[in-house]
Amino acid sequence: MKEVFVHHDPTVVGLHKSTLEQAGIECFIRNENTSASLGAGFLGLVQSPVFDPVLCIVDDARNDEAMALVGKAASPPPLPRADWRCSKCGEIVPGNFETCWNCSSAQQ
Repeated sequence: MKEVFVHHDPTVVGLHKSTLEQAGIECFIRNENTSASLGAGFLGLVQSPVFDPVLCIVDDARNDEAMALVGKAASPPPLPRADWRCSKCGEIVPGNFETCWNCSSAQQ
């Protein structure tokens, strides 16, 4: 058993658990019900990271694969790029295109 991800929000840990399960990696969440139910507002207590949900995998041999999947899922999505005008033909081209859809010129 190896720990691959820790977060104070159990929904974030659950999202990563789903990612690993889709890849066929057997996993579970330790402390699944402690963090949210004993949050900072509970009887004035301060939340302790000791009780944060921890995503664990069962097969240690799949640790590198699991870490890569969790890292990929944790990366923010790329920011949308603005549309641009082709310098050759003048067409408006969507920001996610690297070349003009009309004349195949590269973005300048």
